[in-house]
Amino acid sequence: MSETHLQQLMARHGERYKWFATCTAMVGAMAMSLSSTIVNVALPGIMQTFAVSHSEVQWLATAFMAAMTVGMLVNAWCVNTFGLRRTYLGAMAIFLLACALGGLAPSFAVLVASRVAQGLMAGLIQPLALLIIYQVFPVNERGKAMGIYGMGVILGPTFGPVLGGVMMDLVSWRWVFLVVVPVVFGGLYMAMTFLARPDIALTRRRLDVPGLMLLALWLTALLWTLSNAALRGWADPWLLGGIATTLIALGIFVWVQLRRREPLMAMAVFLQPGFAGAFLLAALTGAGLFGSIYLLPLLVQTELGFSATEAGLLLVPAGLVMAVVFPIVGRMADVYGTLWLVGSGLLVFAASSLLLGFAADGSTFLRLACWAALGRIGMALLMPPVVVGSLRLLPEPLINQGAGVISFARQFGGAIGVSLAAMVLQSHAGISPAGESASSLAQGYRQAFFLLAALYLLGLLPLWWMVQGERRLP
Repeated sequence: MSETHLQQLMARHGERYKWFATCTAMVGAMAMSLSSTIVNVALPGIMQTFAVSHSEVQWLATAFMAAMTVGMLVNAWCVNTFGLRRTYLGAMAIFLLACALGGLAPSFAVLVASRVAQGLMAGLIQPLALLIIYQVFPVNERGKAMGIYGMGVILGPTFGPVLGGVMMDLVSWRWVFLVVVPVVFGGLYMAMTFLARPDIALTRRRLDVPGLMLLALWLTALLWTLSNAALRGWADPWLLGGIATTLIALGIFVWVQLRRREPLMAMAVFLQPGFAGAFLLAALTGAGLFGSIYLLPLLVQTELGFSATEAGLLLVPAGLVMAVVFPIVGRMADVYGTLWLVGSGLLVFAASSLLLGFAADGSTFLRLACWAALGRIGMALLMPPVVVGSLRLLPEPLINQGAGVISFARQFGGAIGVSLAAMVLQSHAGISPAGESASSLAQGYRQAFFLLAALYLLGLLPLWWMVQGERRLP
């Protein structure tokens, strides 16, 4: 961002400018976070329209998250090559086209393609908010700005499912994709008004194309393998080929990243004691958050007879509770440290998952909302300490790279969590493709929630690794 143009904008808008710029970042991030969760309440309708199974429809969630991880890693190259303003405008414009493509999709394959495009653009937009805030706020006001920005971004995934449910019940699942369009237009207008143009030559860096292609290959192979495991069986030659492709591509990816001067992902962070544990905890956070958001709307619509609107409303108390607890935990992290907060978060979320699993055979709206809210309390106890603690493990030159790796871990974990949940559901749904509940499907939901609970209990092991790394700090 040009300092000259930035000074002109500040002179034109005065003290309000930094808040205008923050709102611009917030609108873009809200549009992306809205799209990440709004589709979940529409999954039963999509399954019926295109006659697809649980293992297929989950691609609408996992493709978005996997593509978002790629977009996050490409963000730095785009900003250095095109500038912050052009990156924001270009990403929002492409996202707008992807929304229209999803709403008008004639086939399920086109619908998945639209989600891939949305995820890529979401990955580009999300990190821009931090850059914008750091450019327009002085050091002593950045924390306040990030707090307000964070509260706003939480509103997207909190109220997105409600909005999607209303559109689903009143019109069609296609409007779940189109309802975001006004927000995107608002973001485009604000960016053209409040983001400065670069007046100096941009510092270009080389994009790690081999690393990008290898990352996309092993991510796709892994998610394809998980999504087809229930249908093909683990002894199927194609499935074994998917496993082999994943491992080989991942191994080559790591080797390439270690040898490159400007890698897509800095592997050096994993050499720091305790960081691998933090990476696994961040992945668990994503798996629990997105896995539960995927499972709960499906459960209440297909098994408990709730409408799409009711399924969306079910997640509102959970989101509001998380928004309230989040800043409190941020302050507690300075007093109590990683062990007690993260350990408590793991146990609380595991308890929430167990309770939701027992609810698969029937429960009231209020009880389900309380148990979902309990899970978000656990999530709030996890997220700030894991992020802060992971960066504390790194030396100063690796902090920026470490922040990117932790963001990647959370999105990657989210894709894995959704894939595992869909795999368990499909194993109990028989061969019925259109979302028709087989007699054992309720047991599938129960086992999927129990799987999340088990993963979070196992998370105590990487927590121990992370704490051991912290104890070695000077």
